[in-house]
Amino acid sequence: MNKHSQRGMTLIELIVTVTIVAILAAAATPSLREMMENNRLTALNNQLVSTLNYARAEAVKRNQNVNMCVRKADGSGCSTTASDGFDKGWLVLVETSGEILLDVAPDTNGVTITNSDLTTPQQVSYRPMGKSKNAATFTLALAGVNRYQVVIALNTGRVRSCKVPVGQTSC
Repeated sequence: MNKHSQRGMTLIELIVTVTIVAILAAAATPSLREMMENNRLTALNNQLVSTLNYARAEAVKRNQNVNMCVRKADGSGCSTTASDGFDKGWLVLVETSGEILLDVAPDTNGVTITNSDLTTPQQVSYRPMGKSKNAATFTLALAGVNRYQVVIALNTGRVRSCKVPVGQTSC
């Protein structure tokens, strides 16, 4: 009897392997999309927090009031339109001279950024000692679900960020 060793895979084995890989890839796709959305939202939250900290530091450094406000669509200054929100972007500028220190126009596609404490024009103002003139609470939501909150403490100007627990509206 002549025994020949088999090399490679049979067609059936190849089809089964490809099918298993396809099923696993299909199962991983929704979680990959969710992970990418969470990462984008986390990056946006971090960008908002770092901008607020930057505005506070610039107020202290320059010994002048520095504001962070809702950006006009063309980036030329602060928006005074009540319907405009921080999801359009924001500016950091020196209050007295109007000098723009930072212009941020993030990708907020599908993300809403609302605040509950600011009036029109929507802006956060820092004094030369690093204290804030006003308190504010920003809420970042994706597809109508609150994900992050950024809170600015009145007077101290301290910025705090937290992730909203699933099923809750605030943290």
